[in-house]
Amino acid sequence: MSLQGEAEAISFYRSGRAPAKQSQKGEIPHFVRNDTIGDSQVKSFFLAIQLLTIFPIKFIGRVEPHELGRATAFFPLVGAIQGAILVLSNIILSRFLPYDIVDGLLLVILILTNGGFHLDGFADTIDGIAGGGTKEERLKIMRDSQIGAIGVVALVLLILIKFLAINNIPFESKNEILFLLPVFGRWAVVPMAYWGDYAREGEGVGRAFAEHTKTRELVIATGDVIILSAIFLKLKGLLLIPAMFLFIYLTTLFFKKKIGGITGDVFGFQSEMAEVLFLIMALSLAVA
Repeated sequence: MSLQGEAEAISFYRSGRAPAKQSQKGEIPHFVRNDTIGDSQVKSFFLAIQLLTIFPIKFIGRVEPHELGRATAFFPLVGAIQGAILVLSNIILSRFLPYDIVDGLLLVILILTNGGFHLDGFADTIDGIAGGGTKEERLKIMRDSQIGAIGVVALVLLILIKFLAINNIPFESKNEILFLLPVFGRWAVVPMAYWGDYAREGEGVGRAFAEHTKTRELVIATGDVIILSAIFLKLKGLLLIPAMFLFIYLTTLFFKKKIGGITGDVFGFQSEMAEVLFLIMALSLAVA
C-alpha cells in the first residue's frame, strides 16, 4: 500500500504535515501555509515541489483537483532541483570517498529527497500485477499495506540496476546524466496522466492527475525536458525522448488492460522504471 495509508490515490501526495481538518477517505486534504501564494504559476510550481519531495512547502485552504493537474507542468523542474542536489553531492562526496561508496550514497540521497514514495508505489504495483488474476484482485493487492516477496525482490533488483548503471557512467558524462535522471523520472508521470484514465472509484490525487493533466501541462513539461536534454546531453539527449515517449505509452496501455487504467501506485512505478530506462539508454550512448 502507498505511504498515505487507506487512500491509495493519495500515495503520490507528499504532505508530512497535519491537515487543517480531518478528511474522509479518498478526499483531497486541506493543508496549512503561513502565507498565500497569489500567482497561479508560482503556486503550481511550489505545489509540484510539495507533491514530489519532502521539502516543507505548505498551502492555505483546499487544494483543488484542477490545481493538482496544473502542477504536473512543473514536474520536470522539480526533478531538476533533485538533479542539482545529486550533482552537488557527487562533486562534494567524490573529494573524500571512493566512487563506489559515492554512487551508493547518491541513490540514498535521491530516495530521501522524495521520501521513497515512488519505490513504495513500484513495489505495490509489482505485487498487484504478479499476484492478482483479475482487475479487482490486482487493485486490492495494490492497496494492501504489506509488501509481498515479489515486491521486495523487485525493489532490490531495481536499486541494484540503478547502482550498477550509475557506477558505470563515464566520469566525463556523470554529472550531466545525474542531473537529468530525476528530470526524466518526474516527467514520465505527465504523459501517463495525460493518456490514462483513473482505475479506481472515488476521488483522490491520482484521479486529479488523470483528469486534469491537459495538453498545456504535457507541452510545458515535455518542452522543459527537451531544453534540459539539449543543454546537458546535446543531440544524444534528444534521442532519448522519443524512446521514452514510446515506453510511457506502452506501459499506459498495459495498465489499462491489467487494471483498467492508472493509480497513484502506478505513477510511482512509472517514475522508477523511467529512471532505470533513462540510465540504461544514457549509459549506452555515453560509452558508444
